[in-house]
Amino acid sequence: MTIERITSENYQDFCDMLYWRTKGVEEKAPLEAVPDELNDGNLYVYAARVDGRFVGWISLCYLPKVSRVKKGYVYVDELWTAEKYRNRGIAKALMTKADELKTTLNATGIRLYVNTKNPIAQHLYTACGFTGDDTAIFMEKE
Repeated sequence: MTIERITSENYQDFCDMLYWRTKGVEEKAPLEAVPDELNDGNLYVYAARVDGRFVGWISLCYLPKVSRVKKGYVYVDELWTAEKYRNRGIAKALMTKADELKTTLNATGIRLYVNTKNPIAQHLYTACGFTGDDTAIFMEKE
């Protein structure tokens, strides 16, 4: 297994994985233009490559903070591993990229939200050193 940052060079392989996730079909995705977001200096997308193809990814963003006591935070926006590749350490390897990014950016910490109905993800994040206190509620407006 290797972990690669997603760039314009490997974006089509990444799209193939997304197609697999959403359509349930392991085949080439239709060609897409590389999104401008990949050029954003605060977005970091990494994918795990096994047997020549991507089988999981993590999307991280850095949110700077203007403060005398705290730097910004790395946020885990999304983490996914293909079902048949789970329990092989791929998600933990991807979460390690969050730890590395925190260190590289000298960030205060790493934050994430996990669905209360997803105990498997909660277990993973606990194993990666995260704690929760049931004081936050995830809210979204589209």
